[in-house]
Parts: sequence; structure tokens; C-alpha cells
Amino acid sequence: MANSNGWGDGAANNAIGWGQGANNAIAWGDSHAKSWAGATDIVGITTDPDAQAFITAAAITDPTQQLAIDNLVKGLKSDNIWTKMKAIYPFVGGTASTHKWNLKDPRDLDAAFRLVFNGGWTHSSNGATPNGTNGYADTKLVPSSVLTQDSTHISSYIRNSSQGVLLGTDINKRLWIAPNFNGTQKYVEINSGTVTAPSITISNNTGLWIGSRITNAQSKLYNNSSLNYAATSPSSGLDSASIFISARNVIGPSNYSSSQTAFATIGDGLTDTEAANLYTRVQAYQTSLLRQV
Repeated sequence: MANSNGWGDGAANNAIGWGQGANNAIAWGDSHAKSWAGATDIVGITTDPDAQAFITAAAITDPTQQLAIDNLVKGLKSDNIWTKMKAIYPFVGGTASTHKWNLKDPRDLDAAFRLVFNGGWTHSSNGATPNGTNGYADTKLVPSSVLTQDSTHISSYIRNSSQGVLLGTDINKRLWIAPNFNGTQKYVEINSGTVTAPSITISNNTGLWIGSRITNAQSKLYNNSSLNYAATSPSSGLDSASIFISARNVIGPSNYSSSQTAFATIGDGLTDTEAANLYTRVQAYQTSLLRQV
């Protein structure tokens, strides 16, 4: 008799058999293609190899976090943003040893731009929080060695408002963003030698902040999917010191931030559309980890 639902060894024509039925539509047994095995999920979708390399290096074992990383990488590739990135810091896993890794190059080397945390930090599943007085992370990424004068972006996703610089360097050329520098000013400095800062009233400054330059004449500051401020400061060169996260490198850290960082990137310049697409992917990533703002 051909049962429509068989509980047992499963007749050959069971529609759903809990056993080893040869013709089961769904078999709960030794079928590799429809099980959690190898790099294949329950519907047979393969994990992106770049995502898997990061997951392995950072020892990410939580399935939700693994899926979030996989979806992020696939989304960035689909939007043609992945190739523009030099460093992507997902801040996943909840510890300093998992937060340090660069998704683009998950090797434990200065040359791979993995983070080196300094000073006081608190690490959790929501991200990494500096103490605002001596906490910063060195990316080991030097703009003059890696970036392009008229095509550069930096970004940081923060979960609480604070003053200070979100990330950057400022030894001989300015590359940093500060949506709330000192309570009354915001800055976007992308490979420039001049200072441009509007006087503003600071309120909430959470979410994804992106500073980008794609022309010599102008740099832009985005908050989430919208343009926040455009600075008409021409580019003048690339800094020769590494970029810090949660401070700017001014022959050492300065202008510390106490904002909890849940994501950061460094790479080529982004257009308005690419900046909006980056926010969409990052926000989806944060939402899947239940830490979106």
C-alpha cells in the first residue's frame, strides 16, 4: 500500500517518509544533498567560498552568524561592491579574537589588515565598544600603499551616539569621518589637505556612516541611505600612516570615540547608488543578528 505519509521504513512511493525510502520526496536519512552537511544547507545552496574562509578563520560556529556572513558576501558581490573593498570588518562572534578579522582577507597578518585592538574595549555580540579615552583599533592599512587619491571610501556602523572620530588617519593628509566631532561640528575628510566642517546641531548619529570621494573636487558623507553632507575640498594626496578605528591617527591616536562599532569598511570610492546599496546590505546583516539601529 502506498501511504501518502509513512512513518517507518517508508514504502517506495511515500510522499514523505521517515526512513530510507528510495523514492521519498523528503527523506530524513542519509541524503547528503538535503541535509546540513559539508558546505551545503538544507535546500542545497552552497556557502560562498570567501564567506567560508572567514567563517573558518574566525571560528564562527553559530549558524545564524554563519548565514548572515554568507548573505552579506553574496549581496555585496551581487551589487558589484565586493571588488571595491580592501577591508571589511563584520564584528561578529562577540570576542576580540573574532572581531579582529578582515572579511576580504582573513589571514592573521598585518598585510591582511586584521585589527589590532589597543587600550580599553568591551566586546559583545552587538559589536566592539571602546572606552572613549584610550581605546582604538589599528587596521594596519596605509592609504598611500593601498588606496587611490580620487577613489576612496571609509565607513562605520555605530550603535550609540558619541563625539569623536569614527575612523581615520591624519599624519600628512586627512582621511577621516566624524559625524559628531565635538558636539557642534561634523567632518568628512577624504584624502584632502584642507578642513571643511559645517556648524550643526548634533542629535542622534547612529547607523552607517560612509565617507566617499569619486572626484578630485568633492567628498561626501552619507548616513544610512541618504547624503548627509558634501564637502567641496579638493583631494591632495594619500596619508602615509595606518587608519585607526574609533580614533584618528595623528602620530598616535587622537579624538577617541566611545561609539559601539558593529561594522566598518575601507576601499575604493562609492557612488550615491553604491553607498545606498552598501547600507541596504549592512542593515540586512545587522537585522539578521538582531542588533540593527
